[in-house]
Amino acid sequence: MSKLTYEDVKKEIEKRGWELISTSYINLDSDLDLKCPAGHFNVFSLKQWRHCDCPTCKENPFYNMDTKPVRKKGFRVLGLDQATITSGWAIFDDKDLIKYGKYTTNGLHSTERIAQTKGFVASLIQKWKPSLVALEDIQLQKYGNGEGVLVFKKLAHLQGVLKNYCYECGIPFVVVSSNTWRNVAGIKGRSRADRKKNAQLLILDNYGVAVSEDEADAVLIAKWAAETQKPNEIINF
Repeated sequence: MSKLTYEDVKKEIEKRGWELISTSYINLDSDLDLKCPAGHFNVFSLKQWRHCDCPTCKENPFYNMDTKPVRKKGFRVLGLDQATITSGWAIFDDKDLIKYGKYTTNGLHSTERIAQTKGFVASLIQKWKPSLVALEDIQLQKYGNGEGVLVFKKLAHLQGVLKNYCYECGIPFVVVSSNTWRNVAGIKGRSRADRKKNAQLLILDNYGVAVSEDEADAVLIAKWAAETQKPNEIINF
C-alpha cells in the first residue's frame, strides 16, 4: 500500500466533518492538530482519530442522541421540519431540549416517500408520546420551470397526511410559519442560506453541538412551541 499523502489525510478527515489544522503529515502515529465539527480543538494521531470521538463533545448531554425515549418531564413537544426527503425532528420537555435527529427517505416516488415519512413520525409519536406536535408550514419556493409549484404540492400532501395522523391519534398539533419561529428565535439573514446557517450557529452557541440544517430548524420549531404554546389552551383533537 502506498503511503498516505497530506491531501489524502485531509480528505479523509473532512469527510467526517472535521478540520485538519496541521499543515503536514508524517505517518499514522504522528500527532495532528484537529478541530471537531462542533469547533473543539483536539490532538490525535490519524490512527487514534479513526477510532475515537471528540472527548469534549462526548461530555455534552446532547451528543450522539438516539431515539430511546426518556421519562416525560412536563409539557412535551415534538417539533418537525418535515420534508419528502430529509426531515428534522426535536423533542422538548417544557423548555429543555431532550433529543433531536433527522430521517431520510429512500423512495423513488413522492407518494412512497410521504408514506415512509409518516411511518417515521408515527414511530416518534408512539415512542415519545408528545403533548403537542409542531409542524412547519409550507411555502412556495421560486424554482424554474414550475418546479416550485410541484414541490409545494408534494409538501402540502405530506402536511395533510401528518395532520390527519395526529388527528386520528388524538394528538394536538400546531402549524407555524418559518417567519414566525425565526422571528422568535432572532434568526436573521438576507438569503435563505444565510438564515439556515444562522440557525445552525444559534444551536451551536446554545447547546454546544453541530447539527444539520434540518435538525437546527426542527430544534427551533420545537423551542418556539415549548415557549409560546400553553397546555391549557391547546385544542385536543
